[in-house]
Amino acid sequence: MATVSATDAKNRIGDLWSMADIEPVTIERNGSPRYQLISTDHYVAIPKAEYDRLKATRRAPQFGFARQAFADFDSESLLAVDLIGEFEELT
Repeated sequence: MATVSATDAKNRIGDLWSMADIEPVTIERNGSPRYQLISTDHYVAIPKAEYDRLKATRRAPQFGFARQAFADFDSESLLAVDLIGEFEELT
């Protein structure tokens, strides 16, 4: 799989399209992989389940996700714990 920088991608878009016809092209930004350029033929060949899985791994948390994630969390009981005593037992 080919890898190019974002600057090279901008300057060589025609070459990238040709490369993407053969295989996916990774475009890096600040040295980290950020984008995949693939041809339409490759894109339509990806099963929907795989696309959904890949999309879910990159999804940013939605506003209020912490409230939902910790809805059953009992903060009062945590604050009542004697943490110093707990750590003294470990030492």
